[in-house]
Amino acid sequence: MKIAFVIQKIAARSGGAERVLIETANELSRRGHDVRILSHENRGVDPFYKLGEGVRHTNLFDRPIERKAKDRWKRRETFRENLPVFFPIRHVKWHMTHGGFIRELKRFIKNERPDVLIPFLPAAITPCALAAKGTGVKVVASTHNEPSQDYDNPKRWDANPIDIKLRRKVLEYLDKILVLLPSYRNYYPENLHSKIDDMPNPVAPVEPSRLDSVTREKLILGVGRLAGVKRFHVLIEAWPHLEQTFPDWRVEIYGDGPEKANLQSLINRHGLKDKIFLKGVTSLIGDIYLKASVLCHPAEYEGFPLAVCEALAHGLPVIGFSDCSGVNSLVHHNTNGILIEAGTNRVNSMQSALAELLPDRERLSRFSAASPGSVAQYRPDLIYDKWERVVSELVPEENDEAWSERTVGV
Repeated sequence: MKIAFVIQKIAARSGGAERVLIETANELSRRGHDVRILSHENRGVDPFYKLGEGVRHTNLFDRPIERKAKDRWKRRETFRENLPVFFPIRHVKWHMTHGGFIRELKRFIKNERPDVLIPFLPAAITPCALAAKGTGVKVVASTHNEPSQDYDNPKRWDANPIDIKLRRKVLEYLDKILVLLPSYRNYYPENLHSKIDDMPNPVAPVEPSRLDSVTREKLILGVGRLAGVKRFHVLIEAWPHLEQTFPDWRVEIYGDGPEKANLQSLINRHGLKDKIFLKGVTSLIGDIYLKASVLCHPAEYEGFPLAVCEALAHGLPVIGFSDCSGVNSLVHHNTNGILIEAGTNRVNSMQSALAELLPDRERLSRFSAASPGSVAQYRPDLIYDKWERVVSELVPEENDEAWSERTVGV
C-alpha cells in the first residue's frame, strides 16, 4: 500500500504523538509498504525521532528562504493572528490559517495518488478530510487525546469557531476514526460508531531478566512535558510536608516545556532544590524507570499516557488521580498503583497517598510485580498487526496492481 502519514508540525518535536507516528511509519515501511510523512510548517528542521530506511518526510510548506520573504511572512502571520473571529472575518482568518495546507494536500493527492492518508491530531485531520473528499483516497484519522479535549476544550487547537465546527463536521467524511481506548468511542454520536476502532499506543515489554536484576532506589519520578496540564506543581507542593518523614527520598522530574521556570521557582521557594530536581529530556528514560520506586503522574487529563505505560512495563508502580482520563484506564487501584480521589485539595490528597505508600515496601513490591503484565496487551507486534489490518481492509486488493505501476513511474 501507498501510505501517507500527515501531521501539521513535526520539526524537532519530541511529543508522544510524534513518536508514535514515526515508529508506526517505520514499522509499516519495514513490512513492505511505501510510506511518506507529510507536514506543513514554516521550519526547515528534521523530525526529532529517527526515520526508518525508506520512510520519507516531506514538508509541504513553501518555505520562504530570502530574508525579505521571511519578513513578509512574519508580517502576514502577525496580521492573521490579530484578526478577530467575528463573522465574516472568522472565515478569512480560517482560510489564511489552514487554506495553504489543504491546497498542498490536494496537490499531493493529485500527483502521488496515495491509497491512504493517516492524519494525526485535529490540525491534520480536518485538512486531510477536506482535501481527500471525493478523490477516492481513504482517510484514517488517528486521535491522540481524550475526545472532549479535542472537540470541547477551547484552549486546544484553533479557537476559531469555524475550525471548531469543522472538526466535528469532517468526521462524516472519514473512513476510519482511531481512538486510544475503547471507552472513548462513547463520546461520539452513534451514527459514527461503525467507523471507530481503538488503536492504543504500542508499549515495548522489558526483558524479565532486566526486571529481575534491578535495585530500586528511594526515588520518585515525574515524566512528561512541563506544561500546566501535567500538574507537576502538585507533587512539588506536597513534598515539603513529606521531606522530614522521608529524608532519604528524592524526586526527579524529566521533561521540558513552558512551565519549567515556574516549577523551578516553586522548588526554590519551598527550599527543595536539594530534594527535587528538574532533569530535562533524556534518551535513557528506560534506565531511569528501572531504578525508581514510584512514578507520580498528577496530570489533569491524558489520552493514553506513554510515560505511565512505559513505567508500568518497567515494573514501576504509578500514582495518579482517579478523575484523570487515560490514567484511570491503565492504573488499577491497589494492583499496579494507586488512584487518588482528588478531594477538596489535590496537594493534600497526593501527600496522604505518598505518606501511605512510600514506607510500605511489601506493597511497592507487589505493585511492581503486577505492573508489566497490566500493559502486555499493548505489545508493539500486536498493535502494528492491528494497524496493518485496519488500513489494508480499506484498500481493495485490485489496487495492488495500480500501486505497483505508480511506484515504478508508469
